[in-house]
Amino acid sequence: MDRKLILFLCLLFFTTCLKSQERIKLFYNSDWEITNEDKATYYRESEYDLNNFKLNGKVYDYSLSGDLLMEGNYLNGVGNGNFTFYYDNGKVRNKGQYEKGRRIGEWEYYYNNGQLKQVVLFKGRDINSFAVNEYFIVNEYYNREGNQLIKNGTGTWTNDSIRVGMFDIRSLKTLVGQFRDSLKHGEWKLIRISDNKLMNCEHFVKGEFKGAEIYNAQGNYYGTTSSEIIHKIPDENNIKLARTEKFELDTTVFPKALLFSDVETIFKTVTGSEYKIQNRKAGYIYGDYSLLEFLAENINYPVNAFEKKIKGKVYVGVVIDSLGNTKNVKLVKGVHKDLDNEAQRVVRLIDKWMPALSDGKAVESTITIPVNFQLLE
Repeated sequence: MDRKLILFLCLLFFTTCLKSQERIKLFYNSDWEITNEDKATYYRESEYDLNNFKLNGKVYDYSLSGDLLMEGNYLNGVGNGNFTFYYDNGKVRNKGQYEKGRRIGEWEYYYNNGQLKQVVLFKGRDINSFAVNEYFIVNEYYNREGNQLIKNGTGTWTNDSIRVGMFDIRSLKTLVGQFRDSLKHGEWKLIRISDNKLMNCEHFVKGEFKGAEIYNAQGNYYGTTSSEIIHKIPDENNIKLARTEKFELDTTVFPKALLFSDVETIFKTVTGSEYKIQNRKAGYIYGDYSLLEFLAENINYPVNAFEKKIKGKVYVGVVIDSLGNTKNVKLVKGVHKDLDNEAQRVVRLIDKWMPALSDGKAVESTITIPVNFQLLE
């Protein structure tokens, strides 16, 4: 069995969290890349932590004509809190809560005429599903005319706007299945709308997955699978949210190299306004995302630790002086000498930091970088 190495990398700062918070207006193209107003389809007004291009606070998305399309809350760069999405006609499309970028709790979905479509309870992530499904329960479901088809978690459910499939991911499909006492039960069929061809058929007994048949793009039987592969309620906003969280640029307007500039230059270029940072924590000069990429590209899982399946989280402390130079690298909390040494080695390779600022003055500070070594089989 092939082994896969996954390095989970995150940042934890031991200094006082000093943020440079600004309300920013950005223009986006149809792919939700940052562009200029002449090429824009949407615009966003949001609270940004300028240190690392992280959304932090209230966010509002609008069409270029000023129609509200989304309002939500962010914490440290990811959706966290109440979100409401709207149709172009101003009616609510869906609303609920995100927790660390994933839907959680009760969500309400509506048709564009304002009629309630369904009430869904998201309960977390199903790590055993190939399709990375979320655990969910459909408590109520109504057709467009307002007739209730699921009541108290029992009845027939339909999702008629799915674009998934092993062979034909682009075509629009309908998924039809049964809930019994809030559990998936019986046959769940994924049918291509254009020609009514069966693409997948999953079988459940009182919530327990029993198997599934897969059909190719021509509608011919292909084989079976031992795990769920149909993502029942894909998050239609996922691509948009992911791209805006990563601060992606329209490279026909802004050079990709702009992201390697300092924060003030980046925001002055994309907004035309001056932003002067007075307080910030120390960090990688190109931002947190680039730091994670640097570590992932340069770290090697020590052979001895790999063979013995040793894993864990190593904490490496870095003292950064007022000029942005590495003054000292030391182990804060280790796991095993091989993992400890490798984590410190890679952190020592980093030679470009931005120093912490306090009231506009660069100061020496310490940050701690946890590097989580984990093996999946």
